[in-house]
Amino acid sequence: MVELKCILLARQGPADDAGIIQDHLLELEELARSCNMLPVGNHRLRRTLIDPRTYYGSGQLRAVLDDARNLGASHLICDDELSGGQVRNIEKITGLVAMDRTGLILTIFEQRAQTREARAQVELARYEYELPRLKGAWTHLERQVGGVGIRGGPGEKQIEVDRRMTRLRIKQLKQELEHLERIHQTQRGGRLPDLPRVSLVGYTNAGKTTLLRALTGEGEPKNMLFATLDTTTRKAWLGNDESTGMPKHALISDTVGFIRKLPHQLVAAFRSTLGEVRAANALLVVTDAAHPELDEHLKVVGATLKEIGCRDHPRLLVLNQADRLTRPKRLDLQRRYPNAAIISALDKTSVDEVRSWLTELIPGPPKPRELEWWEL
Repeated sequence: MVELKCILLARQGPADDAGIIQDHLLELEELARSCNMLPVGNHRLRRTLIDPRTYYGSGQLRAVLDDARNLGASHLICDDELSGGQVRNIEKITGLVAMDRTGLILTIFEQRAQTREARAQVELARYEYELPRLKGAWTHLERQVGGVGIRGGPGEKQIEVDRRMTRLRIKQLKQELEHLERIHQTQRGGRLPDLPRVSLVGYTNAGKTTLLRALTGEGEPKNMLFATLDTTTRKAWLGNDESTGMPKHALISDTVGFIRKLPHQLVAAFRSTLGEVRAANALLVVTDAAHPELDEHLKVVGATLKEIGCRDHPRLLVLNQADRLTRPKRLDLQRRYPNAAIISALDKTSVDEVRSWLTELIPGPPKPRELEWWEL
C-alpha cells in the first residue's frame, strides 16, 4: 500500500508552551502513521487569534503549501479541531486534502473496527461528527427561500435531505447499540457471581493487552494505537486462598484505550463498551512508565474515567514497560508513585504484585478512597 504523504499543523497561541505543542505534534505523527500516512513535515503556526474562516490564516497556509509542494505532500493534518467551513476554506486555499485531529482518530477507528458493535459505534461517532458540518456543503447550488411567489432552488432542499437522512441513521444506530448494551448486561449478569470483575484501562498503546496476556495467558498484543476496540474478557488465576487452599480467580477485561483530546463523539458512542469499565469491581490503570509524557497521560486517563462515571472505583496504578527504565528513573517513579506497581508485562516482571493487590482487594465492598494528584 502506497502511503499518503502529509504535513502536520498545530496552532501555538501566546500562552502555549512550545515544548507541549511539539509533543502534541509528535503524538499526531503517531496517529498519522497509524492511519497509513507518512508525515514529511510539521509546522507550529504562531497565531494570537484564531481566524474564523481558516483557523490559521491564509498567509500561513500559503507558506505551508510551498513546503507541501516541495515534499510531495497531498494532505494536511491539523492538531486542532476545525469546523466544516474551516476545512473547506483550507482546502480551497491550498488545494490539499485537510483533516483535523478528530477526523483522523475517527478514520483510525473505522480502519480498526471488526465486529458489528465496533462498526456501529464508529459509524455513529462519524455521523455525529459530520452532522454539524453539513452546513455549507451545497453552497454551489441555489438556496431555497421561503415566501409566496418566490422562486427557490435545490440547495437548501438537498441540505435538509442530508440532515434528515443523517439524523435517521443516528437514531437507528443508537437503537442498535442500546439493544447490544442490553445483551451485554445480560451476559454480565450471567457470569459467575463470585468472580470479581476487573477492567484494564489506560492511555492507548500502554500495554493493556500485554498485561491481559500476562495475567490470563490470552490476548494478542500489537504495537499500535487503538489496537483494541472491542472489550475482551478472560479468566485469570490470582493464587490460592491461604485459609482454604482453593484457587482464586477474577475476570479481566481489556478495553479501548484513551488519548489526549479523545473525541466526545467516540466517548458517547462507545458507552456500551465502556459500560464494562463502569460495572467493574476494580480498575488496573495501565500506563507506559518510560513515556516522557507519563504525567500528562495519567491526567487524561483520570479525566476520562471521571467523564464516564468511574471516579470512585478502587484502582491500582500499573507503571508498565519497566524493562525500558534506567535505575534512576525507576527510583524516581517509586518516589512519586509510592502506591503503584512497577512492572514489565512483556517479560512478566513483578506481575505477581498485581495479582497480590487483586487478591487482597476483591471480592469485598469497595473502600472509600482518596484521589491521587493525577486524578484531580
